[in-house]
Amino acid sequence: MMHICTERTDLDELIGNQYWSGQHLCFHYGPLALAMKGGEELILEQCEALSPFMLAKVNFLLRDLFIDDTAEMIRPQEGFRLTLRRSEAIENREQKARAV
Repeated sequence: MMHICTERTDLDELIGNQYWSGQHLCFHYGPLALAMKGGEELILEQCEALSPFMLAKVNFLLRDLFIDDTAEMIRPQEGFRLTLRRSEAIENREQKARAV
């Protein structure tokens, strides 16, 4: 599973959030929660857009994730992995800058 990060990516986007469906309050799981539950790899593309504080929050949640909205404890299933991937355009620009 892959998720493209931006400067605005927050925990609600990665974990999930509540929404109204008619008169019912539902929960939409985000990619981090789905990958943990399903034992899948989650690739966060363009991770350089995330602040160091946001990366620290994500790292803290990798052991156990409690979702207040559903009162659910999610423990990573076997096979779960989180991969941070930087944008190639950013890497190429940084390599050119170092070469100068």
